[in-house]
Formats: sequence, structure tokens, C-alpha cells
Amino acid sequence: METFHNIFFKNLDSFLEAQSELTDDFDLEGKINNIIPKIVDIMRSSLIRSTEEMLSENRTRSKEFFHQNHVKWGDGFDLLEAMIVICTESGAEFNSSYRPKAVLDDNLLFEIVVRHHARACQISQEILCLLKHGFADAAHARWRALHEVNVTAMFISKHCQECAERFYLHDVVDSYHGMVEHKKYEHRLQAKGPKNEDVDKCKEHFNLLIKKYGKKFADNYGWASYIFPNHNKLGFGAIEKDVQLEHMRPYYKWASQNIHAGAKGMRNRLGLSHSSDDILLVGSSDAGMTDPAHATAISLMQITTALLSLEPTLDHIVVTKIIQEYTDDIGAAFVKVDKSFE
Repeated sequence: METFHNIFFKNLDSFLEAQSELTDDFDLEGKINNIIPKIVDIMRSSLIRSTEEMLSENRTRSKEFFHQNHVKWGDGFDLLEAMIVICTESGAEFNSSYRPKAVLDDNLLFEIVVRHHARACQISQEILCLLKHGFADAAHARWRALHEVNVTAMFISKHCQECAERFYLHDVVDSYHGMVEHKKYEHRLQAKGPKNEDVDKCKEHFNLLIKKYGKKFADNYGWASYIFPNHNKLGFGAIEKDVQLEHMRPYYKWASQNIHAGAKGMRNRLGLSHSSDDILLVGSSDAGMTDPAHATAISLMQITTALLSLEPTLDHIVVTKIIQEYTDDIGAAFVKVDKSFE
């Protein structure tokens, strides 16, 4: 993309040859600085004139891709969407049925797990949307968040009210650290940070919590540190292991490649799993749906089971069995399509 560059220097050479006496004191930098705004105006005007046509063509391609992608993966997409709806409606019914009692009992565990489940349902819908539009790698990255939400909810559910309370109050720790960080860089961000009195008020609350729960409470996973007294610096891996989901760590690390700017994520793309060519993927692809879709079904099934298990009724047991079957069917539907391309 050197059209203007080549035109400019071609004309510059001709100009200097014709007027060689100007060569010694010719202000090349000044000429370039003067001409750049004019070139920007020309190019932007051209882009504005062609915007409607350009976007129309792009949207037509997107609609065609969306249709073809659903033709290919539709059975799996429909099963996953149905499961998300079932889990969402089950969570909504659970919330409306048991919230009055939870409020009377000051049941913070109920509040924390319900909110995690709601977040999990929303993330699952985001993942489905990304898959339908051909962004398997982005969907995989969002599954990583879903896995964290699921593991956290299962851990808090296992360790009950005290753990729920510590998790809830840890919001103060996160807020204080965030305030301090914002104040530190507010001038470079050109965004005014919180008022000093607000920081001081938060710090006062922060100090009270550290006094109550100990210094480790100030860490990222400080709310769970009392469960692991022998850990100097608690990480997410320990929480995974506590709820027996440490076997998902390879998949968690794999999904992390689509979040962090590492070499592995640059070279290995789910969206290119059906291609042997070295392609620079910059948009949608109809490949790589199986792992993020099935992993989403598994995590959503697990957190819905954790929620319904807070009140283990016959109805809730039936629902958990149904979504377990959906999870298996979703995996089979996506694997079937993948095998057809082996």
C-alpha cells in the first residue's frame, strides 16, 4: 500500500531534477507534513462515498456465511441453544421460588450461587452467538470465563456460608486495588480517578477486613485463603482441584491461548482446524466449533447442577439428569460434523 508514497517521491524526483539549485536547503520534512493532511482528506472522502456499498457487500457476505454455517453445524447449535434455555429457565424458577426464604434466612450462599449461575447463562449465550457467526477461538476464550465462574460457584457451594461471606466482602479488596491503580495513572489516562476521600473510605473498610481475616485476604483469591492455610500465594488451580475439576486445566490453558498474546495462540487457531494451509485468519470460519461448544455444555450443566443441589428436590434431580443427557448429545452432534471433515 504505497500508492501515495510512490506518486509523491516520483514527482519529487522530477521537481528536484528541474530545480537542482534548491536541493541543499529543500525542506522535505515540511513538504511531507503539509501534504499528509491533504492526502488524508482525499482518502477519507473517497471512503465516505463508498461506505454504503462497502458495508452492504460485507453484510451480505456475513449473512451468507451465517446461513451456511448453520447448515453445517445446525443440529449442534440447536441442541446447545435448547440447553441454554432450559438452564436459564430452571435458574429463574429456582430464584423466584426460593428467594423469599433465602432473604428471611439471610442466606448469602443462595445469593452468590444464583448470581454466578445467571452470569454463566449469559456467557453461554455469548459463546453460542460467537459460534453461530464463525468465531470459534473467541468462543473458546469466553468458555475460559465460564469455567472460572463455574469453578468458583461450585467451590463456594461446597464451603457454604462463611466462604460466601468472604467472597462477597472481597469486593472491597478488588475495589481498593482498582482505585489505587486508577489514581496512579489518572494523568496518563486523562481520566480523573476517584476522589481522595472515597479512596480513604474504601481503605478504611479494606483495613478492617484485613484485620478480621488476615493479610492473605488482600490477595486475588484471598477470600478462599482460609481453606488453604499452607499456600503462600493461592491460585485458581488450587480452587479447581478442591472441586475436582483440575483435569480441565489442559483445556483451560488451551483456551487461555486465545486471550494472551503468546506464540502458541498466534500460530494455532481453532478456526483453521479444517485447513492445512498457512492462512492469516482475520474473520469468520466454519471450523473449530466442537471443543468450545461441548465445553460450554459441560460447564453450564455443572453450575446448573450446583445451583439446583442447594435445594435437592425430585424435580431438580430430574432436570439435572435431562441436562446431562443434553450435554452428551451436544458433544456427539458436534463430533459427528468434525469427523465428516477428517
